Amino acid sequence: MKHFTFTRMTLIVLVLVGMATMGFQCSSPNITSGKLYLQQYQSSKNQEKLDKAEEAFRKEVTEKPNSAEGYYWLGHVYAEKREFAKLQEAWTKARNLGGTSTSEIDQYRVGYWGQAFNHGANTFKKAQTYQKAKQEEKSRQLFKEAAEAFEAATMLEPDSSAKYNAYVYHAYALMGMDRIDDARKSLQKQIDTNPSADAYSALGQLIVLEGNRLKKEGKEEAAAAKYDEALTLLNRASTEFPENADLNNELLNTYIAADRVTEAVEKFQTYADNNAQDAGAQYAAGTAMLQVNKFESAATYLKKSLDIDPNNESAMYNLCVAYLRRGIGIRDAGDSTDPEAEQQDYKAVIRNAIPYLQSLLDRQPDTASNWDLAGKIYATIGMTKEAGEAYEKADALRK
Repeated sequence: MKHFTFTRMTLIVLVLVGMATMGFQCSSPNITSGKLYLQQYQSSKNQEKLDKAEEAFRKEVTEKPNSAEGYYWLGHVYAEKREFAKLQEAWTKARNLGGTSTSEIDQYRVGYWGQAFNHGANTFKKAQTYQKAKQEEKSRQLFKEAAEAFEAATMLEPDSSAKYNAYVYHAYALMGMDRIDDARKSLQKQIDTNPSADAYSALGQLIVLEGNRLKKEGKEEAAAAKYDEALTLLNRASTEFPENADLNNELLNTYIAADRVTEAVEKFQTYADNNAQDAGAQYAAGTAMLQVNKFESAATYLKKSLDIDPNNESAMYNLCVAYLRRGIGIRDAGDSTDPEAEQQDYKAVIRNAIPYLQSLLDRQPDTASNWDLAGKIYATIGMTKEAGEAYEKADALRK
């Protein structure tokens, strides 16, 4: 199954009104000084001023635990510091305590929601960069910060967050910390509130991964139940989002994991035929046919996929496999004593794979399985020297 790749994150464009004219004219000394420091920070961006503002507001809520106004202003400080989880916590306390701060919270909540959302999106992208660089501690720290920002966004504006897929992005950040159960809950919340193809696809993947784990542990019945759950979910999703190629591919992955491709081949073929310019649809149909040994048809659809999207490395690999297996089938039929057996040049069929194989090796030179495939193809058509070199390369990469 494919790894999670999350790159399509929306950024919210909002304008937040300045705080210079906010109310609370008859405030305590702590509130008055804190507001002054906060306004000075906004003019100078001097971090020391912001720290002093926080100190003053903290003193207020320490001396007066029921000060809704103190918690309200603390929330503004946390927003400036981009500590959005603390912002939400402070404003929840202010709301619960009541008072005039409630109307002010309503006025500024949407703007801070946009800031929280955007901070989560930008931080998540940074986390991915560190993850790719194998800096796991830093990436987990940033995933945590992103998750907190998205969680704050969902609490500040639940409906708007659902509209912009924030629950999905929150789940992505949680996955970055391996908090899979929490991620599932957030994805389900997105589906319950405002269903999206991304939410269905990600939740389907998580359920399948759980099924794969159970299968590996030898718990076949429990694994089958998980695959059934994922297939039910993704078939429903494909009905709701019939034009979404990612869902179509995820559904294919799930049928493959469940060893149930046979029952779905016609479904993928029909989808591909109705979406002739959709590379993903052609890929899914070809891969499904490959699973049920319809090698000639598999090659046809996989080649269509590459004609549309020449950069699909998975399609290159599967097309090479389709040509190889079809050629071997022709060879074996040619060795048969059956007078009706098909007589073709099996080597010519397999040689169709060479250009795609070379492209695959150029793109993924450090993938051992690609060199194993090259060795099989070369050996089958009598290119002994090339086959030996390919197998040696595969062995070297595995060491």
